[in-house]
Amino acid sequence: MDAIGWVGLGNMGLPMARRILASGHPLWIWARNPQQALDLKRSGAHVATDLIELAQRSKVVISMLRDTADVEEVFEGMRLGMQPDTIFIDMTTAAPAVALHASTITKERAAGFLDAPVTGSVAAAGEGRLTCFIGGDPTLLEASRPVLTLLCDHLIHCGDNGSGYRMKLVNQTVLAGIFLGLADGLALARRDDFAPSTVLEAVGSGPAAGSLFQTYAQRMLTGSDDRSFTLGLLRKDLRLARAEAHENGIPCSMLDLMLERLTAASERYGPHAGVHVLSRMDLPPTNR
Repeated sequence: MDAIGWVGLGNMGLPMARRILASGHPLWIWARNPQQALDLKRSGAHVATDLIELAQRSKVVISMLRDTADVEEVFEGMRLGMQPDTIFIDMTTAAPAVALHASTITKERAAGFLDAPVTGSVAAAGEGRLTCFIGGDPTLLEASRPVLTLLCDHLIHCGDNGSGYRMKLVNQTVLAGIFLGLADGLALARRDDFAPSTVLEAVGSGPAAGSLFQTYAQRMLTGSDDRSFTLGLLRKDLRLARAEAHENGIPCSMLDLMLERLTAASERYGPHAGVHVLSRMDLPPTNR
């Protein structure tokens, strides 16, 4: 089986990398913090000394990073180790412009590049049930499909390089609107002294129900320490979406409002708080 390289062992990246390792593929990993790699190393993964070695050792390299700057840094770091015909797949939610940077580097080395950000929960990442938005050459998608299907049950080819990143920003904009609707509606329900079980049954039985309602309604009504999707991450994504809207001359008053709300919540609870606290801004800061 082809060796797979992996960069990025955060909340989403670690369970995804575990799935690659469990499939039987030789797995090469690299992390800024060596402690992050220990669990996978004990399970049989190989730890690369640097990004050059990671690129040299792998037939497919997947990155799942925090932001655009990390993508640029990692691709620059891998540049000298990139081998012809290796496929580099970035699953980060990043600025679409970074696709040109990454694709230029890979082309110089006769390698391939796909931007392929994913959407879904940490639990879905561990179960291989993510949705992946893919930008790039369809032949590269087909070549990498056996690996991508280990991680995702929906693969959507969105167009040329950069289109996967752009579709993820569309997704995050819609997602944020749903989060804020849930937050305000459930704050109102709490203030009206409805029992949480009554709200969950009533709203969960109608058209307002959906996967986000099922996941977040209880947390918004009663509080939670969950931090699987944070205010800071959603705010980062929406800043990218707003920049894309500005670049294309699209009005973005709703994005402005959503970012105001996220900033206020981040100032109150901290950027590492879970997004469910958007519905708890009327409560004392210690009540999450």
